Amino acid sequence: MYSTYKRLGDTLKNNRIIQFIRKYSYIETLLLIVIFLISGYFFSPDDICLTQKDVPYLLILLSIVTLFHGFESGMLALGVIALVMWFFYESFPYVHFLVNLLMVMIFSEFHYFWTKQIKELKTSNEYTTTKLNELANAFYSLKISHDQLEKNYVLKPMSIRSAIEEILHHDTQKRANETFYFNDFLALLEKSFHLQGGFIIYAKNNTQEEYLSAENSEICYSATSETYEKEEIFNEYLIDKAINYKQAVYVSDDEGNPTIKKELQESKFLAAIPVIYNKKILALLVIEKMPFMAFNRENLISLAILFEYLLVTALKEKLLHESKELLFIKEREFRYEYIRTALLHKKYNINSTLMVFKIKNEIQSIKIFEKAQHMLRSLDILTQYKSDKGVYFILFLFPLNDKAAAIGFLNRLLSILEDERDTKFEHMLFRINEEALLKKYIEDKYHD
Repeated sequence: MYSTYKRLGDTLKNNRIIQFIRKYSYIETLLLIVIFLISGYFFSPDDICLTQKDVPYLLILLSIVTLFHGFESGMLALGVIALVMWFFYESFPYVHFLVNLLMVMIFSEFHYFWTKQIKELKTSNEYTTTKLNELANAFYSLKISHDQLEKNYVLKPMSIRSAIEEILHHDTQKRANETFYFNDFLALLEKSFHLQGGFIIYAKNNTQEEYLSAENSEICYSATSETYEKEEIFNEYLIDKAINYKQAVYVSDDEGNPTIKKELQESKFLAAIPVIYNKKILALLVIEKMPFMAFNRENLISLAILFEYLLVTALKEKLLHESKELLFIKEREFRYEYIRTALLHKKYNINSTLMVFKIKNEIQSIKIFEKAQHMLRSLDILTQYKSDKGVYFILFLFPLNDKAAAIGFLNRLLSILEDERDTKFEHMLFRINEEALLKKYIEDKYHD
């Protein structure tokens, strides 16, 4: 939690400037080349591209453009330079052109591998962080449920987490309606956290924008909340800070503790809590009214965790419902991780690996499954499947890892199996985009 006085505007502004430059990279490249050529014309009319100077100005400019924007922008810049050389020089400087062409290709290769490595590391970090957040939210929602049971066992013997799961597991028609989620969630907050007024701003289904706005969002009000115009809501200081900084913002005193003192309020609302997923704001919980004793740091943290748990779980349910991958696998967690890593492959071309054990003996499959469970790393996951032909399969998913990681795991597993007979089974490795091949192997149709 951060108070409204925390300032991150400079970082946000710099990020937006960089995003704008990258979005219009060709325009920026042409602008830089035009400025360079105009400068060259004024300083050396006979050598506009400054090829005869002691300092290789042209090569420096091409290196900056290519290293920052890549091969396409580098070749665009070099193409414009080549046209100028052709029309403004008595004889075309082939040597300078070929040297610059060679250097642009080298710079672009470096840019490709460098950005690819950064993208892979960034994606791996985001995937790991997301998994950690999901596990942390699941743990804290369980803890909150336990605390709520202790406080209200006599009067209200209920679990917060089970109530949220009940909200999420209604029939398919209601599941597609986000307003249904939020109405029930706000009602739950009224009963369990004494919320006296609030609403949820959530992104429309088709929007791909990173930030919420009046144009790309909808609002779901609680039964006790007042209604407001969208422009009025988004012009509020508290809402604007929570959306722009992507952080929870609340009215606080000089020590940073939540307070409902009127003289400290710069907004009509007490708190705004966003849920961020893949750098995108999914929704914003706005607290309008809350009792003095209930508006404290502990309750705000609980609300933030439960709100994120609701939305991430809802997103998971939606993804499982709409995706067609691995429908024969009944374990939802395994399917979900497979779908996520498959999407990462489609989006970033980052590979993950599936390893499948084919075992014909049930006891052997149980023994191997139990051994393998204790050897998995934090991100690895496995499941079992029995085919109609009575063959047992153990499927392993190694997110963001190549086949070498799977082979290393297999060798470690074989080394700890005590019975020599347990080591005799068939196995195969698949890339994450080889689902059709995996199905043929599972269904034993590869001989057809």
